[in-house]
Amino acid sequence: MSQKVNLNKIKLKYKRKYKYVVWILPSLFGLLLLSVYPRLQIFPMSLYKWSPVSSIKEYKGLHYYKMMFQYNIDNTLLYAKNTIMYIFFLFAIQTVLSFLLALALQKNTKHNRIFRAFFFLPMVFSSTMISLTWAYMYDPNLGIINALLGKLSVDGFPGFSFFQKNWMAVLCIVIVHIWANIGYPITILTSGLNTISEEVMEASRIDGANAWQSFWKITFPLMLPTALRLSLLTVSTGAMASDYIVMIGSRSMEKDYDTWAAVLYKGVLNSTDYGSLCAKCVVMFFVLAVFSLIQYLALRKVENAVLG
Repeated sequence: MSQKVNLNKIKLKYKRKYKYVVWILPSLFGLLLLSVYPRLQIFPMSLYKWSPVSSIKEYKGLHYYKMMFQYNIDNTLLYAKNTIMYIFFLFAIQTVLSFLLALALQKNTKHNRIFRAFFFLPMVFSSTMISLTWAYMYDPNLGIINALLGKLSVDGFPGFSFFQKNWMAVLCIVIVHIWANIGYPITILTSGLNTISEEVMEASRIDGANAWQSFWKITFPLMLPTALRLSLLTVSTGAMASDYIVMIGSRSMEKDYDTWAAVLYKGVLNSTDYGSLCAKCVVMFFVLAVFSLIQYLALRKVENAVLG
């Protein structure tokens, strides 16, 4: 009798599991058909010379990959270097700045709510409007930044070009990116800070811990999982950033600071040979996949070491 009861419990357990599987099957099918399958097509498409306006396809094999790493190696390395610089500047500046602002705006006061809305407000603007506005601000002769620095009698202003060197251009565009999107990490980090129990912080103060000790021994370890996962998003966002680069570049007419994603974006608009673009997408996919995996494993190791 007991064996029959156990068998019935097992059957009921598996029926419940299968019930949930049946519920998610339509969504899973839609995801595979409309999202995963089109993305997988980029691998065979990189082996052909083709155009979206023509049905003719010419098999090229690994020709486009050889073009990138043999004949156009200088451009390939330049775009890779700019992408790495973009990710580094974005990660370093946005991570530190958003954490400091989240600490400053942690308390749910009236003024802090106003400042949170202020930092989140640029996210409702279109990237086109933001890019064109900042492009005018960076203008060597008409830009407000040059004008203000000239009024302060700083040497070289106005008339200074912020895009004369590729590292400087990348940094200026990263500043635009951070200004437009810092509201999101501030919101995430502020929410994480508010989940820390006030009783724990009060106990640390009773034990004689100062503000720095409380932050380093309590706030930082408890916020580390949130910050690490946010850093993964920051790196992937920086690697795929293209809109600000393309649109600010349309004003400055510079090309030396294009990232890998910006080259692909421009190629979709101007190129008729989409096989080359697909090959670049494949290379970018594998580089980002390996880099993200290494970052994830490293961050997991750091998290385990800090949190035990």
